[in-house]
Amino acid sequence: MEYSLIDENDVKRVAFYGNIKASSRHKILEIAKAMATSDQKKWILDVHEFDYIDSSGLGMLIELHEQAESKGITLTITGAKPMVRRMFDLSKFDRLFKIVD
Repeated sequence: MEYSLIDENDVKRVAFYGNIKASSRHKILEIAKAMATSDQKKWILDVHEFDYIDSSGLGMLIELHEQAESKGITLTITGAKPMVRRMFDLSKFDRLFKIVD
C-alpha cells in the first residue's frame, strides 16, 4: 500500500493506492505522525482502491481514528467498494467514522 497526502483547501485527503494489509503498518504510522503535526481538522480517507480489507487493516484504521480524535480531527471515509463497505458495516465503523460513497 502507498498513499498521498493532498491538501484540498481546509481538508487533508489521504489517497490510498493498493490494499491495506499487515505490512502497511509503517505507512499508517507515517499518516498518524502527519496528523499529529497538522493544523487541518478535517481529513478524508479515500479508500476507493481497496479491493478488500481484513482485520489488521480495520485495526490500523482504528489507530488512525484514535490519533485523529486525540488531535480534534474529524475523519471521513470515502470511496469504499461494496465488499469493503460490508466489512465497515459489519465492524460498526459508522460509529467511529463518517462513511460516504
